[in-house]
Amino acid sequence: MIRIFALILFLGLTGCAGSHKVGGSFVGQLPQEGVVTIADDATSYLSSLYPPGHTSIRLETPPQSDAFSRALETSLRQKGFTLSGSGTVTLSYVLDTLRSAAPPIWYLQLRIADPKQSKKIARSYTADGNPAAGFSILSTGGDHGKS
Repeated sequence: MIRIFALILFLGLTGCAGSHKVGGSFVGQLPQEGVVTIADDATSYLSSLYPPGHTSIRLETPPQSDAFSRALETSLRQKGFTLSGSGTVTLSYVLDTLRSAAPPIWYLQLRIADPKQSKKIARSYTADGNPAAGFSILSTGGDHGKS
């Protein structure tokens, strides 16, 4: 009986101790002129949460190559973040247009998970990459290290 309980406990703990899930990334059809500006803005925000030079990021990129994903990777590296498949912070994102807005407005949602918490952060931008609003925290989660 004790062995069965220990096995169940072990399996439950190992299931939670793995990588932090944030979902996949997606980038829609975007104008090229604002992509680098949006990537730099996202990197600046991330550096306010995590110290560059001391943080490794597991970046979940979309299956297709796109200008924003390349710009974000470059910006993160230039700021001092390490990109690694075993990073302590997992980051995925959605960057797309708000179809009902005129003139077009783009939105960026960052989904971030670290060993202590997860958060979804969003910001909207004009077509040239200038922020149309401040960052908003959509949700935060608790400890990922426990079931």
